[in-house]
Amino acid sequence: MPVSATDRPGSRQRPSGTRRQTRRRAALLLALLLAVLTAMTSAAPALASPATTHPARATQNPSTPAVTVDLTSVTPDSVDANGTITIKGTVTNTSKVAMTWVQVSFWRSRDPITDPSALSSVLSSPITMPVGERWFGEKNEASMDNITDPEATQTFQPGQTASFQVSGTAKEMGLTTAGAYLVGVHVQATPVGRSRLTVGRARVLTVISDATTKAALTPVVELSSQPSIGLDGTFMDDHLAGELTGRLRTLLSAAQNRQATVLVDPGLVDEVTAMAAGYTVDGRPGTGTQAAIDWLAALTPVLQGGNAYRLPYGNADVVGAARAGHPVVLTRARDALTATSTGASSTAGSSSTSTNPAANLPLAVVDRAGALDRPSLTSIVDVLHPQVVLSSAADTTATSYSTSGTTLVPLSTDVLDGGPDHTSSPAQRRGRLLAQALLDSRDGRPVTTVVTTEKELAVVGLTATSTEPWLTLRSLSAAVGTPSTTNPLPARSRVPTVLQGSWWTDLEVAARNAAGWGDVLADPAQTTLKTDRALSRGVSVDLAAGQRSGWLARAMSSATQLLSGASINLHAAESFVMSSASNDLPLTVTNRLDETVRVKVVFTSEYPQRISVPTTQVVTIRSGETQTIRFSPRASSNGQVEMTAQLTSPAGRPLGVQHHFLIRATRMDDIGWVIIVISGAVLLGATLLRIHQVRHRQGTDAATLAEELTAGLEEATQHHESTSPTPAGSSTVGPDGATHDHLPEPRQEPGDSPGDASAAPSGAPIDPASGTGR
Repeated sequence: MPVSATDRPGSRQRPSGTRRQTRRRAALLLALLLAVLTAMTSAAPALASPATTHPARATQNPSTPAVTVDLTSVTPDSVDANGTITIKGTVTNTSKVAMTWVQVSFWRSRDPITDPSALSSVLSSPITMPVGERWFGEKNEASMDNITDPEATQTFQPGQTASFQVSGTAKEMGLTTAGAYLVGVHVQATPVGRSRLTVGRARVLTVISDATTKAALTPVVELSSQPSIGLDGTFMDDHLAGELTGRLRTLLSAAQNRQATVLVDPGLVDEVTAMAAGYTVDGRPGTGTQAAIDWLAALTPVLQGGNAYRLPYGNADVVGAARAGHPVVLTRARDALTATSTGASSTAGSSSTSTNPAANLPLAVVDRAGALDRPSLTSIVDVLHPQVVLSSAADTTATSYSTSGTTLVPLSTDVLDGGPDHTSSPAQRRGRLLAQALLDSRDGRPVTTVVTTEKELAVVGLTATSTEPWLTLRSLSAAVGTPSTTNPLPARSRVPTVLQGSWWTDLEVAARNAAGWGDVLADPAQTTLKTDRALSRGVSVDLAAGQRSGWLARAMSSATQLLSGASINLHAAESFVMSSASNDLPLTVTNRLDETVRVKVVFTSEYPQRISVPTTQVVTIRSGETQTIRFSPRASSNGQVEMTAQLTSPAGRPLGVQHHFLIRATRMDDIGWVIIVISGAVLLGATLLRIHQVRHRQGTDAATLAEELTAGLEEATQHHESTSPTPAGSSTVGPDGATHDHLPEPRQEPGDSPGDASAAPSGAPIDPASGTGR
């Protein structure tokens, strides 16, 4: 019959009394008999693996078992020779056949793992190696657990899962020498219609200790998160509200309780400080204000404890930037904190008197990917001057290396990778960490690892009230030791970086947009600071590769909107008329942004040799204000020219679309009349001279005659100015400097009746016969 859902250790029905003992003995004898028969009938490969039946009789290769074994716990984490190891887990039938008499037994290899290279070999070995032995000799048969009964009355169906628990005493199993060992479980079963065989395995590392066992581990807790503040200082999401009561709170509490080394992102501190002051997300109040207040209160004593470092602002990937040859990223990460201040508004980074509490901490750079090499280390040291650099690229055989005041510490990222067979349950990761810490410490290698998740906290033992007595958790400063004189980094790294390809183009575009945005806003110092912070957050190692472009686009949306000109509008008439060689003409600009802006207007002439317009001065326009900007065209000849006006930033970055209008210069008509007047004056002068000669003989006063001629000349000039035509729909500037608009006058077309003509000028005589003026 099938195993019920409640058939688990502690709830499964077992035979009792004499019948129970008889069945147990029979099961034990049968298991031993099968092992003997297998050894006698198997070929050489089978002899090398007594835990495996002959391959010809197996339904599948033993390395790909028909059941999946998950180890949920191994307790305690390590034992001495007298201690008992208990393994708990689950077994799932992942095959397509039912099974009977499914039995889990304790397994171990009695060969100790002696050094780091041997550990590497074990971790990469197939699941069937080393051979090892199953253990059946534990008291009360605690080393075995029957998922289904030996009588085969129960069936383990495909897809079914059951739990198990097996135990073994180290000394009884032959694990008497202190060191690291492989232990685990074997699962045997009888698939329906087939012979009995091993259908599943699982392995885990453990440490057997004695009085001389010693090891050290340096866990470093990193406090950082995916950035949530954009260029303008507003929150793009509210994910920190959950993290401040979850992951970030747990990490901070563990670091505080165990006095572990802490690395904190000052950009995160700025964001949490803004949250504590009250903030909004998409116009709605944020939900993490109280959580932010509590987290900051817990952070303060940790930062003051003397065992804290700051990360580059925004946890920027300075290693990737240095490798790619983009030192500006390093400069921004440095400058983002030079004037750090946190405000009491819904935006981070506004002016205030309180400084970021992480600003004065020594700088630490973390290279988990192992992409650092010697040239990139030099670039980082020259620009950022970190006190410590943690890198998995460094040769772990070295303790540390010092250059120009910076200490390079090897980083053991693989210590958290998991156990054998690419397993990653907490128990298997914990066993791997303890084994590696022991063997590396024996070999004189420092073991330093960075912790970023709650699961990693449990693996390194920071959440437990106590840890193994032979394992010492030490601070980063204590792990430095005596620096080596040899640089442990490769001369050139071939490890690929996350920041590569088109990403750098995206970042350069964002930087140009941010520069244009900052140039327009009237607070250069604050906009430069916000730009450095936003672009540093954009290269955060906390952003996944697939998230970067989308995050950057959202973070830069305020700059994109401003540069589109949608909120700063330029208005101009369709045409202007110049009545002199130069005039001051008006344009208007309306600022519908919430910030004060600085802009200017740049003009382009269709025929600059005829009419040109200089760029206007930069003007400052407050939020919601409309301001008139005057421009001064210069005409060298008469005519009509099409012009374009472009609103730009002070540096010349275009804002919005161009505006087209016409300018008509009438200056040449005036020159013509001046020539006529001068010619007339010459003629009148000659006439005056002649008359003077005549009247002199007749006694007429020549001075009186000259006054009369001059008066006539002035009257003629005034008549020309009063009758010069002005185009309709245009503007002119009068002698008083005022701008005048002109409307078209009605005119009589050929064929119109007299009644359709314009009215005669006031005071003109009327012809009684025709009714029109004469």
